[in-house]
Amino acid sequence: MKFPVEEIIWATPLYEFLRRCNASPLAKEVLDCGAGGSNPPLSLFYQYGYKTFGIEIAEEALTKAQSFCAKNDMALNIIYGDMRNIPFPSERFSFVYSYNAIDFMTKPDIAISMREIARVLKSNGLCYVNFLSVDDAESWEPFCETGPAKSLLKSEGFAHFEDYEADEYFEAFEIVRKEKRLVEKLWEGRRLKQADIEYIARKR
Repeated sequence: MKFPVEEIIWATPLYEFLRRCNASPLAKEVLDCGAGGSNPPLSLFYQYGYKTFGIEIAEEALTKAQSFCAKNDMALNIIYGDMRNIPFPSERFSFVYSYNAIDFMTKPDIAISMREIARVLKSNGLCYVNFLSVDDAESWEPFCETGPAKSLLKSEGFAHFEDYEADEYFEAFEIVRKEKRLVEKLWEGRRLKQADIEYIARKR
């Protein structure tokens, strides 16, 4: 069963990445690093005809994503995996992204993960990654002692980045779009101030 895209996908920053992927001559195959949760963004790419793959390290998030796939009859191919050691061969994918996921790790592990993303991406392939900005006001609390980020990733809290700090991760890429997003919104009665830095880059 298929549903209109707008009913199942909320990760709106990925629409610009999708637009650029659609314009690429490369095969429509995409990998999501951090693909778990009850509303996986891979569903957007699936509905546009992509062959989709995803990895997720947290068992609960993986279970939720697989339940979504079963309920909506979508073969998104989301499996257990760690983006610090992506379980696919080199130059396997045309497109790779990590949306709201990489900043759960420590900065040394983020550097490893970015090298892995570059490894599995084809030449001229595109990647999207967003990083939490130091200007984000909502993400400074330490992680729960029993939460998956602390137990699985040995991380004390979210990684935050200065405006140009993450540029160093893209030495193997040409940065084709970089945008700092500052968002104020009402969420469940609270006024939130969020900030992240988004990259779309092409592997050289």
